[in-house]
Amino acid sequence: MEVMLSDQILRQRYRIIEQIGGGGFGDTYLAIDLDFPGERKCVVKHLSPKNFAPEAVAIAKRLFKTEAECLSRLGEHDRIPRLYSYFEEEGQFYLVEEFIQGSNLASEFQSGKKWSEAATVDFLQELLEILTFVHQANTIHRDIKPANIMRRERDGRLFLIDFGAVKEILTVDEKGQTNSTNLTVGIGSIDYMAPEQAKGKPGKYSDIYAVGMLGIQALTGLTSRDLPQDSDKFRQILDELQINISSQLESVLVKMISLQPQNRFADAAKALEALIPADIIEPPIKTSHPPKKFLIALLGAIAISGAGIYALQVSKQPNYAQLETYLQNKQWQQADAKSDRILLKIAGEDSALDAESIANFPCNSLSKIDRLWTNNSKGRFGFTPQKQAYLETGNQIGRFTESTYQAFGDRVGWRTFNSWSLYGDLKFTDIAPVGHLPSPGMVAADNDLRWREREMLLSRFDECGL
Repeated sequence: MEVMLSDQILRQRYRIIEQIGGGGFGDTYLAIDLDFPGERKCVVKHLSPKNFAPEAVAIAKRLFKTEAECLSRLGEHDRIPRLYSYFEEEGQFYLVEEFIQGSNLASEFQSGKKWSEAATVDFLQELLEILTFVHQANTIHRDIKPANIMRRERDGRLFLIDFGAVKEILTVDEKGQTNSTNLTVGIGSIDYMAPEQAKGKPGKYSDIYAVGMLGIQALTGLTSRDLPQDSDKFRQILDELQINISSQLESVLVKMISLQPQNRFADAAKALEALIPADIIEPPIKTSHPPKKFLIALLGAIAISGAGIYALQVSKQPNYAQLETYLQNKQWQQADAKSDRILLKIAGEDSALDAESIANFPCNSLSKIDRLWTNNSKGRFGFTPQKQAYLETGNQIGRFTESTYQAFGDRVGWRTFNSWSLYGDLKFTDIAPVGHLPSPGMVAADNDLRWREREMLLSRFDECGL
């Protein structure tokens, strides 16, 4: 299989820029989609069967199409790269995927670098949330490791990439046959691979094993080769390295890495529930119609009376510990991104808050976030200084006036040269204007600020008596 050259064009559309990866399955390239306005960057994965016997190629094509369709469905999740195209050209197979600007976690899992329990739980929670979607689609990843987890540069969010199932097309034998056992053995990284997966019998619980190994590696700072292969060895390592973690996290990790699949969590949803078991239950909120989070997830209890419909908003407890760590270390940009993720998670939104989700937002959560920001910035950052600036620039709670809101944006530093700034223009320093952080968050797939959202959030902040 020849390496593609720079400026080579595939399908008269995808121009190769440079090679950015490679492996037994083929090579990965950064490319430009010439048909897309602005010449969108994308990733081209060049896959190739091991032989070109007609029978082998026919089966490879069928498997390739099946797996591409699977990836297309998974790409509906905002933390899995979208599949743009798949095609065959001159006996070679290609996948074209969304380009995620960032870096994989290999650099974060360095030998001797131990993560705090808060950082580890935050990482596990975010990864398991993505994996829950994968498992609910009746799919398994089979190759979860640091190199296959990307951290997006602009907001620090994790993406799960390189689904090992696609590599099945490479194992068609000389007779055009596929063997389910041989097919699976080569998929995955041995240091994170569950015993049953090594024998060719993977399941959703096999992904759980790999996630558990990543959690242990984060806590201990061990290399992947030195990771414990059973729970007794794991506990021994914790003692030897004098690592103190909560009994809850220890029990979750012990169950994740059990050698017996039936003793692990059945899927990512079960593991996530054990990791973050506590719920926030707000007092009843009066509303004229059921909140959409209730309709979708059936979270909370409802009671119908003459006064209207009351709903109990229930959501998974956010991980404030990681936010607090960022703020204590004055890692303002990481804290800003984390705050936005917490807000979206509590509201049950993917990329932006709407009027309904803000109107029903838990007051204790707003208070908690504000308190963390103000306490760790000596009153410089948080919702409290933002509200003060909002009122001092002539704004009225619950009423939007464009001119005074622009004055508010000027005061807190979200506008430059009489126009609203891009997210990349924000200042993540101690000398940023009072009220500059946390930011309104970034528009999905763009670099603009969700600036109108903050006006509604401050109104809710005021309604809560904060």
